[in-house]
Amino acid sequence: MIRITGLIFIIVLAFGCNSGDKETVTADMVKNPVSGKGNDQNLKMPEITFVDDNSDKPQYFDFGVIIQGEVVSHTFRFKNTGKSDLLIRSTSSTCGCTVSSYTKKPVPPGESGKIDVTFSSGGRKGRQHKAVTVLTNAQPASKKLVIEANVVVPN
Repeated sequence: MIRITGLIFIIVLAFGCNSGDKETVTADMVKNPVSGKGNDQNLKMPEITFVDDNSDKPQYFDFGVIIQGEVVSHTFRFKNTGKSDLLIRSTSSTCGCTVSSYTKKPVPPGESGKIDVTFSSGGRKGRQHKAVTVLTNAQPASKKLVIEANVVVPN
């Protein structure tokens, strides 16, 4: 009985792990446009650059003091400074109190788009720091937007 179980185990081990697919991943299949020396300027890659004429920190916005229960929004503007269409794949926040919407269509090189971030201060008090992660087809693929507010409770 032990010999039969051992034999079955060896057969399963030998043949069970073989998917039958002879296709392997080679170095030619993996193309990374960013090297140790930086971006390869010959590649046509999108690039997301956040812009704000009124701030030197275009990926950050402080709402200042707001009243608990208030819902506030800010629009982050960006430009595709790369050489091919920029696609925003998704946005996600660190908290359910922060939601975002973004330009869904491809943004051609030289064109602009926006990401609207809304913060609901209901049930919150004190200094609030929230982040929104933006995933794109650019390199690097992830960018972070930050909003802050000081939520005060009304008397």
